[in-house]
Amino acid sequence: MRFKTMLTLALIVALAATAAVAGTPKSDGRTDIETFQRMNRIHGDAFSARADFQGFEGGVIPAGWTQTIVNPARTWGVSGATSVGALEGTYCAFVGYDLTVFQNETLSFTQAIDVAGGESVLSFWMAGALGTTWDLNVAETVEVNGLPVFDFDSNVTAHMTYEQYFVDLGAYDGQTVTITFRYEGVDGDLHVLDAVMVDDGTGYSPPPPPPPPANDTCATAIDLQEQGLASFQVDLCLAAGDYSAPSGGCTGYTSAGNDVVYKIYLAAGEAFTATETGTHDSALWVVTDCANTAGTCVAGADDTFSGDTEIVSFNAPAAGWYYLIVDAYGTGACSLTTVTVDAPVSNENTSWSNVKTMYR
Repeated sequence: MRFKTMLTLALIVALAATAAVAGTPKSDGRTDIETFQRMNRIHGDAFSARADFQGFEGGVIPAGWTQTIVNPARTWGVSGATSVGALEGTYCAFVGYDLTVFQNETLSFTQAIDVAGGESVLSFWMAGALGTTWDLNVAETVEVNGLPVFDFDSNVTAHMTYEQYFVDLGAYDGQTVTITFRYEGVDGDLHVLDAVMVDDGTGYSPPPPPPPPANDTCATAIDLQEQGLASFQVDLCLAAGDYSAPSGGCTGYTSAGNDVVYKIYLAAGEAFTATETGTHDSALWVVTDCANTAGTCVAGADDTFSGDTEIVSFNAPAAGWYYLIVDAYGTGACSLTTVTVDAPVSNENTSWSNVKTMYR
């Protein structure tokens, strides 16, 4: 769904933000050293022979690239704040739509084509509109020396989702060509471009996401007594949202955010206290049955707001395993989170707080 008025305002803000946060542009049309090193880590030594990559991480139109500007208010720019975001790094190139004023905006660079040297295939990641009443109001094309070689509308398969495309430039071997990205029409939609590369056809692939925490689910909960830490951090943004407290239950609210699980064995009557502090709106609850988390909550807290600390404290009503769910209130909410625990140590009748006192 697109709300044109809101998106227009967002693009104006993004353009202003680009000017405010722009970094140092790259010194030429080739790859800066930071990107080169990152790409070498991703692709290995083979990238050394494939150094023509542009991720727009300078924060502005790259040095050596040129523009044709017909509508100065809606032309190609570089931003780290588009609604689609960047595929690689922080920034991407983008052009916003104009409801009434015609646009014919181009972004170009020159490239020496060398088949033997592994620089003969253009690849890039694009995202734009599909399946709307306005997506065909504009044409988004790629040209080589002024001749169209790629049409976005004929290739896109997903709305506002980055997809990778390849164009074989082998026919231009030995020549230096001008490669142009064109956005033409009126009343279209946001269009974004990132990770432009000329290589042997391998192209840029985003690195895989980091693995989730080992205790992402109740089945693999970390034993707090074995871990033996009175305070530790966990990044909930790497976890999934597997559990939600019932509305009106032990926390008072649902908890649809990302979560991880810890466990502890308590004897009847033993005391347990835990806290959770993150930049998100935290939720903290304790259950006795992994198969029925919503129905076996014995203690919980969601009394504060974003950035505040939640505290759960209770005495075990019976001996057994108790599962601490470190959670968040909002859907998908997460942050780097600090957890503290004060509970019996597994091998002696004392608490972590007392252990800490002995070493002060």
